[in-house]
Amino acid sequence: MNSASKLFVVLASPANQRNMATLKDLKIRLGTVKTISKLTKTLHMVASSKLRSAEKKAEESSPYSVGPQKVLGVVNTSDAFNTATEPVEDRSNKQLLIAITTDTGMCGPVNHQIIKTIKALLKDDTKQEILVSTTGLKGVAPIVSDFPNQFLINGRDFGKTDYSFPEVLLFLNEIISKVPNYDSAVVVYNKFKNALSYNVDRQFIPGFNLLELNRDKFYEYTTSEDRAATMKDLSEFYLASSLWTGLYQNRASEMAARMVAMDNASKNGESISQALGLQYNRARQAMITSELIEIVSGASAIESSD
Repeated sequence: MNSASKLFVVLASPANQRNMATLKDLKIRLGTVKTISKLTKTLHMVASSKLRSAEKKAEESSPYSVGPQKVLGVVNTSDAFNTATEPVEDRSNKQLLIAITTDTGMCGPVNHQIIKTIKALLKDDTKQEILVSTTGLKGVAPIVSDFPNQFLINGRDFGKTDYSFPEVLLFLNEIISKVPNYDSAVVVYNKFKNALSYNVDRQFIPGFNLLELNRDKFYEYTTSEDRAATMKDLSEFYLASSLWTGLYQNRASEMAARMVAMDNASKNGESISQALGLQYNRARQAMITSELIEIVSGASAIESSD
C-alpha cells in the first residue's frame, strides 16, 4: 500500500506541475491582452473626441493662406533660375523643405507617408540643395540616418497643447536665420479629407529672389511701400500661413489615423482574448480530467494491493 501510494505521487507530480505552469502562463497572457484592449479602446475614444476639434480648426485655418496663394501662386516652380540671363546676387542655391510629422506614434501610416515623400525628394537631389526641417520627433531619426548633411532643425514638442501662430513664426525665424536667401520652400503634410481618408500634400512657396525674377507677373498690383520689401514680407507670410494650415491639417489626419488604428487594435485584442480564453479553458479542463484519472487510477491501485 505504501509503495503504491508513493509510486502514484511520483508519477503524478511532474504532469501536474507542467499543467499548472501552462495554465499560469495562459492566464498571464490573457490578462495582458485584456489590459491592452482596454487601453486601445480608451485611446480610440480620446482620438475620436479630438478629431472633431482638429477637423474644425483645420477648416478655420485654411482661409489664412488663400490671399497669399492667390497672389504668389502664379510662381509654382524654380525654373526662372535656369533661364535667368544674369546671375542672381546673394542667392543661396538652397531649397527649404519643412516636413510636418508627429511627436507620438500609434497613428497608422501618417508619419511613414511623409518620410517616404521626403526621402524620395532628397534622393533625387544630387546637388544637395535641399535642407530639411521637421516638426515632431517621428521624422527626425529616419531622415538624419540617411541624409545627415541635409537636416537643418527640428521643432520638438511643437504645438504640444495647441498650435499658436507666434510659435510658428519663431520656428520659421530660426530656419530663415540659417538660410536667409533661400530660393523656395516646400511644406509637406497630410491633408485631411475625412475620418478614413487623407493624403500627402505639398505647398510650394517662392523665395524673394525667385519673386524678383518673376516681377513682371506682379505689375498689376500696387503697393504703398517699397515693392521689393512688400514682396519679401508677403513671401514669408505665405510660408508661415502655409505651415500654420499644414499643422492643423496634419493633426486632423493624425487623429483620424489613430482612431482607426486603435479601433483595429481593439478588435484584434478581442479576437486574441477569445482564442486565449478558449485555449485556457481547454487546458484547465484537460488538467482537471487528468487529475481525476490519476485519482481513480490511484484508488484502484490501492484497492488491488489490499
